[in-house]
Amino acid sequence: MKRSMIFAVMSATLAVAACAQDGNAAAESVAQKEGNATPVNSQEKEESMTALKPPSPDSVLYFVYERDGDGAHTFQVEDGDVVSYWYGYSFDLKGEHYFTGFTSRSVGSDGPLSDGTTMEPGRVAIGQVTLVRSDRSGQAGWSRIAADGYVGEFGQSDQPEAVDESRRAVSHELSDGRLLLAVPTRLFDDGVAVFAYAILVFDRNGAPQAPFRLWSYAGTIQAGSDNSAACEGGVLTCAASTGQLSFEPAAEGALPRIRVALSGETVSGPGHTRALRPEDALVFDFDTNAERYQAR
Repeated sequence: MKRSMIFAVMSATLAVAACAQDGNAAAESVAQKEGNATPVNSQEKEESMTALKPPSPDSVLYFVYERDGDGAHTFQVEDGDVVSYWYGYSFDLKGEHYFTGFTSRSVGSDGPLSDGTTMEPGRVAIGQVTLVRSDRSGQAGWSRIAADGYVGEFGQSDQPEAVDESRRAVSHELSDGRLLLAVPTRLFDDGVAVFAYAILVFDRNGAPQAPFRLWSYAGTIQAGSDNSAACEGGVLTCAASTGQLSFEPAAEGALPRIRVALSGETVSGPGHTRALRPEDALVFDFDTNAERYQAR
């Protein structure tokens, strides 16, 4: 059944309403109710706000692509593209509470990205919808501030990078009010698992000529590896490592250098490993020309 612009995004105990856009603000309100209770004091009001749940994955897809997948987290749209829910992230910044749902979109043979696209073959486009928590008449809800079908591209074989749920996302607030988000991902190459982080940058003001573009993809950095799937049988020397991110101070308006301290082992020769040391840390700087983080 097709959803209208009034779109249910919560469970049976939650009522969610989407409001129309107001000029260029693109604000969509999502109200939450629990029975008929209304907060009557500050404590109840705070508890109500804290209990606010994010939109469901299928709702995120609807917000970004305006297509109804009938509850599915991935589906094919009529032009041949495949859209999927990728990752959801809640965060606090400058006194506001946000939720962003990230999505991916492959390039179909007849899709809007198929002709004249500059995307690399096999990559997928990253999309997003961002909402801010609001309080209307004592009831907590979401107001949509922006939706964008393209904030960058990544992945391979028409699939996004796989989110590594064994690790937590890392965020870093910049002095100019932006937020750096590192989403843990896992890549595979010839049986070797590469632990990585997809780096995304949030700017509440949006891009200069595209105020709806609150997020931008800033590349994927490596943070360890595990070759256990490829070293079975003794052909390769087994070694595994993990990385811990830290962000170095940066000049106003610049993105910080990212340092990845590695722990574990690395192959030092045929059949030999050694423990990783502080000097083995990986360092990444943001290349303004490539608009990506690059290893030093």
